[in-house]
Amino acid sequence: MVARRHGGALSRRVSASTVPSSTLVTPQHISHYLAHNPRVTWEALSASFPAAAAAAPDEHVDAVLLSLARNSASSSSSAETIAKNAHSFFHWSASSSSSPHSLRSYCLLVHLLSRAALIRHASVILQSAITRHSSSPTSHFLDAFFAAYEDSGTAATTRGLHLLVHAYAELRLSEEALEACRYLARRGVTPSLPAFNAVLHAAQRTGRFRVAWEVFELMTLKRVYANQATVELVIGVLSREGALARTAALVERIHGKKCSPGVVAHVALALWIFEEARTDQGILLLRRMLQRSIVFDDIAYSLIVHAYCDIGELKSAHEQWDDMVCRGCHPNAFVYTCLIRAHCREGGVSEAIQLLQEMLSKKLKPYDATYSHLITGCFRQERAEEGSEYFDKMLHEGLVPDIGTCNEILEALCGAGEVSKANELVTAMIDKGIVPGQDTYCRLIDGYSKVGDAQGVVKIYYEMEHMGLTCCTEVFTCLIRGLCQCGNPKEAEKFLSVMERKSLVPTSDMHDTLISSYCEKGNTKRALRLYDTMITRKDKLIPYADTFMTLVRRIIKVKTNCSP
Repeated sequence: MVARRHGGALSRRVSASTVPSSTLVTPQHISHYLAHNPRVTWEALSASFPAAAAAAPDEHVDAVLLSLARNSASSSSSAETIAKNAHSFFHWSASSSSSPHSLRSYCLLVHLLSRAALIRHASVILQSAITRHSSSPTSHFLDAFFAAYEDSGTAATTRGLHLLVHAYAELRLSEEALEACRYLARRGVTPSLPAFNAVLHAAQRTGRFRVAWEVFELMTLKRVYANQATVELVIGVLSREGALARTAALVERIHGKKCSPGVVAHVALALWIFEEARTDQGILLLRRMLQRSIVFDDIAYSLIVHAYCDIGELKSAHEQWDDMVCRGCHPNAFVYTCLIRAHCREGGVSEAIQLLQEMLSKKLKPYDATYSHLITGCFRQERAEEGSEYFDKMLHEGLVPDIGTCNEILEALCGAGEVSKANELVTAMIDKGIVPGQDTYCRLIDGYSKVGDAQGVVKIYYEMEHMGLTCCTEVFTCLIRGLCQCGNPKEAEKFLSVMERKSLVPTSDMHDTLISSYCEKGNTKRALRLYDTMITRKDKLIPYADTFMTLVRRIIKVKTNCSP
């Protein structure tokens, strides 16, 4: 379009700088031409360098762009003019050859365009390069891009490096964007806040929540502190994970009042690191947050106590607690609950009860987790009376823990043979709108099996069916094992037929359990029939050696008793 509008002037400029066809065209000739002309077009390039138009791009393009990058400071033209001319040359040379440009050519051009603040053009070229080389490892692309940055000398700015992170994010390649952030950080170039935010946005949009937390952690470690956009993105991740309300409630429980979204976001980051079993890194990050006043003192120290309790370091947890009190932080129910949990796990139920009394004396109200740890601890230590007391108190106060904690309590109750209380808890869960899952019902089945209540085991199965829960192989394994434990293998065997109607395949474990149970009951004939069924199936099930030997001993015993 430019050539047609200004044809006369362009022809005069071209003729003045055209290289004779007999002269060997070098990359230096082309770069000098691009650096000293105010505006070049494809027509001008074709007229000036007809031999170069027919040459393969790889012979010249890399060298031309590198020469422009290194020698642009000596040119009278502006960085924008040189970059635009390089851009025109790049596309002109691509149209003149069937072979594509090298990755290095793309990278050098992006750095030239970035230096001239031609961000839109640079982004298009960079995204095109990433797409073209998507089959190569990300590390290969990053090495090439950073090498082009270093080779460009003074023409390069870190703007191009930040743009690389943006390009990956815009293509929704959040894992690759995170890898780029780490790569740059290792080489002393910290990505900008907008670059980090772009990766967070991409990770949130694509559901890569782990990537989002890793990005948030990296930027905090590199002292690129969150702005409002960052906080909104992290809160969005928390919301989509379903953890926002829980985290906000935790922060409020520690601090005594609601806190800003920024505090909630950083607390969530610390908790995520602790869940990753990286206690030391989490504590270090919390101390850094404390120095920058990102979180309040009581929140930071409470979370450190929580971290030490999680890994069972009670001594360190109590030391941190003492330090917290010395610094004027008020005790809170969360810290007491953390210490109660740690003591119960270590078997120190008496110490946990003492902490509860201290908690109550300071007018701090226990919550569902406080009672849950005490109930579980008491029943595991065979202190059923105290456990029952805390259980009744919890339900009386209308407190029902989350599904995971409920399952822990159920396991402790069923292990102690307290099936009626386990049933009460499940009823309270349903009343509170918590839908029990297969794990919950499997624990109840184990509880009924322990007390020898076969009718109760079957009742739980029908309750699951009524609730619309799809029973998997693990549930049927639990049912058959439970009924055999109750001494009722005949009832257990019926569930093999139920499984086949549901297109589920019975396992070796199920048959082994049934065979062993029939042998114990003295029904050798039925045990042998089950054994035959196992080995004649299309998918031929192999019994365990112990089961086989039990059956052999039973047959020998029967024959011995029958012999005259």
